[in-house]
Amino acid sequence: MKASVIIQARMGSSRLPGKVMRKIVGIPMIGLIIKRLKKKKNCEKIIVATSKNPENQILIDYLKKNRIPISLGSENDVLSRYYKAATEHKCKTIVRITADCPLADPKILDYFVKKFSENNFDYLSNFEPWTYPDGLDVEVFNYKLLKKANKIATKHNRRGGGVLF
Repeated sequence: MKASVIIQARMGSSRLPGKVMRKIVGIPMIGLIIKRLKKKKNCEKIIVATSKNPENQILIDYLKKNRIPISLGSENDVLSRYYKAATEHKCKTIVRITADCPLADPKILDYFVKKFSENNFDYLSNFEPWTYPDGLDVEVFNYKLLKKANKIATKHNRRGGGVLF
């Protein structure tokens, strides 16, 4: 099974504005994450879901320059942003990664996609309960579940801070 990685990223951050473009060893954090995730085996594409907010233009320009697929959605409604990205890119199985995890591990990602596929799950994560250190977060879910969650979610649970669902 091949899955699609969707990275949620935006320039607005209350704790560290612009963090996704801050450089680590000379590479913007988003570039480092993408570089690491390109080493994965069980995923067919990497998409960045960001917002239409003008402050994200520097991020959008960087992604376009590096030919990374982008989906533009709501600044604050992370669930609808994921749904829009998955729909636009015809994703069947989605891996959620956040852009503030520069040490995302492609081996962990591949392991979770394999387990997800072998067990015919709708949802699988390594942080409900926490089983890996923070920063190595992985969520895998199918499009059908994402579509259902997007349809029934309330305003309260659409921001996607920890668990998307």
